[in-house]
Amino acid sequence: MRFSSRFAASLLCAAACLVPLHAAAQSFPAKPVKIVVPFSPASSSDNTARSVTERLTVRFKQPFIVDNRVGAGGTIGVAAVARAPADGYTLLLTTSSPLVINPLIDKTVSYDVEKDLVPVAMLTSGGLLLVSNPSLPAKNLPELIALIRKSPGKYSYASNGNGSYSHMAMELFKQMAGLDMVHIPYKGPAQAETDVMAGQVTLMFDAVATGSEQIKANRLRAYGISALKPDPIAPQFKPLAAQGVPELKGFDVVGWSGVLAPKGTPAAVVDTLSAALRETVADPQFRDTMVRRSASLVAPEEVGGMARQIRSDRAKWEALVKSAQIRLEP
Repeated sequence: MRFSSRFAASLLCAAACLVPLHAAAQSFPAKPVKIVVPFSPASSSDNTARSVTERLTVRFKQPFIVDNRVGAGGTIGVAAVARAPADGYTLLLTTSSPLVINPLIDKTVSYDVEKDLVPVAMLTSGGLLLVSNPSLPAKNLPELIALIRKSPGKYSYASNGNGSYSHMAMELFKQMAGLDMVHIPYKGPAQAETDVMAGQVTLMFDAVATGSEQIKANRLRAYGISALKPDPIAPQFKPLAAQGVPELKGFDVVGWSGVLAPKGTPAAVVDTLSAALRETVADPQFRDTMVRRSASLVAPEEVGGMARQIRSDRAKWEALVKSAQIRLEP
């Protein structure tokens, strides 16, 4: 009888422990949910966030509100969410850069991604276009590499800023192809793209959405895309790794975005949000909408792969940061 009583008591205890998790999932969300975007309105992350919040608001019948917390390359917004209550009502939607690159190059970053945040869902993923002014003599990738190799230090490249994905992508490109070029950092993509179009800077890795429009207008020439696979929103651009340049075999740079929550958020709440976002990403109508908005969604089976992606990206960029001695400029 004593054994039976203890066994029954243990079952009751286990059931009691499950009740709060079940209740959290059943009742969430019971009030508006804030999604912090650490970049400005109309940025790619902001556009993705507003598209997603429209769907989540309808699904959960509670407002999902975008809160832009801009500054310090995205780290201000990330830090705010890392310090927020772990209840599921403050979330983060960001690109990968503040999660992976900034902590490697900026000693002032106050958060630890693995200790302070928990992945909820990856949403978008895509490469960058390698572009130049159309007047550059090189008309394809092999010709471009041969041209730059002939005159070390003569040619330059623009980036969206020190430590940006456009900067990191070009440093990896230079390293793998054995090129010597001058880095010209800008405070964002608009002026960098303008100066490449004007021929004042030789090359840059440009966003697919904006670069494609300038290529159509013959203001830029594209040499390929940085991802290993063609991008669904711009399948006409061939991967740099697949153009017969042996040194660039395996070249793969993708920027991605996703949703995270403060560490300690109930697992049931994270699972509820993750399932809702997976269904949203899998919706053909939503996928078509996002393509029209120049955003390439991950495959539904990749929604849960953020932790693995962060580890993979960190290993790649940490090695590059050390070898190229990349630091955030004061």
